[in-house]
Amino acid sequence: MKNPARLLVIVALLLVVSCGGKKAIYEGTAEQLNNEVVEELNKESGFPWIFGGTNYDKVFDILKEIQIRYPYTKYAALAELRSGDVYFKKKEYTLAAEEYENFITNHPGHEELDYAMYRLGLSYYKMKSGKDRNHSKPLNAIKWFTLLNKTYPDSPYAEQTHEKIEKSRKLLAEREIYIGKFYQRKKNYEAAAQRYKNVLENYSDTEYTEKARELLLETQEKLSEQSS
Repeated sequence: MKNPARLLVIVALLLVVSCGGKKAIYEGTAEQLNNEVVEELNKESGFPWIFGGTNYDKVFDILKEIQIRYPYTKYAALAELRSGDVYFKKKEYTLAAEEYENFITNHPGHEELDYAMYRLGLSYYKMKSGKDRNHSKPLNAIKWFTLLNKTYPDSPYAEQTHEKIEKSRKLLAEREIYIGKFYQRKKNYEAAAQRYKNVLENYSDTEYTEKARELLLETQEKLSEQSS
């Protein structure tokens, strides 16, 4: 066989297809099923499950089993939280954020609330948000990281938020400069000036302060020329 690796993939896929019509039955206590979920989530990323990666379908099935069979145990609530973890590992951050926020809403006193807040903020932080795009993602990341720090200042997750808050604030300041320059090119100096003022008022701790001050001076000079 010239390409044994290709043959291995074909055989594996045939096995998957042949079992496709059968729904697996997962036995065990709520704790055992939860441990099985954690074990799956701890597997290496980037590999199909047939080669040792996380079997996401299996994880979702087990999480449903826990919620159906053990609805009044602590593991039912954890199943909601783990749903967010699954989407997060799949890099489906929008869905992960929805699951984490639902968990926070449904279980406001849960012992893993600090973890849920951190992962919610991290989901927004991971979403792509360039300087020319919607600024709600870094704002939401800052919102949840800040709430985590205020509510659980001693949480180990709180320690991991400081640099991310700083980077998110930097991104927002950069975005304001970018939009301000756009307005300036369009000769909408009032709108441009407002963007630069926003940097000076709300992001004065970023590296864009001096640039905002220079550009604000330019726009104010243009506004003076227009009014004279």
